Amino acid sequence: MKSLLISQFAMLAMFVACNRGDVNIAVKDDDDHYRFRAHFNDDLSPEVAEFLNDHISPIRIDPERESKIITVLSDHTKLTVESSPGELMVYIDKDENSRDSYHRVKNLCDGVKDVIMRHSK
Repeated sequence: MKSLLISQFAMLAMFVACNRGDVNIAVKDDDDHYRFRAHFNDDLSPEVAEFLNDHISPIRIDPERESKIITVLSDHTKLTVESSPGELMVYIDKDENSRDSYHRVKNLCDGVKDVIMRHSK
């Protein structure tokens, strides 16, 4: 019972949310997957897409269109990116990726968060 309570607390602690006005960023990081979701002002979509495109090339995100991309990057990172103006979701399955891939995607999402939060103050 105690380990169940601890694991539930850990799952809750890993679900981090930041909500500032029209910005909502949520990260779910558990044993099986990592998921980053962001809702932000549509005007930031070009800058968010540019940041992503610089880090996941040759994959390109169009800030003006809704898209879902499932891809394998050159370092063998398997990820899913869903985007539309003002929204972004990045997902990886930890069983299909190395620890290095996990850290790469986590750092990428931290960078996206920085881009969004820098303009949302």
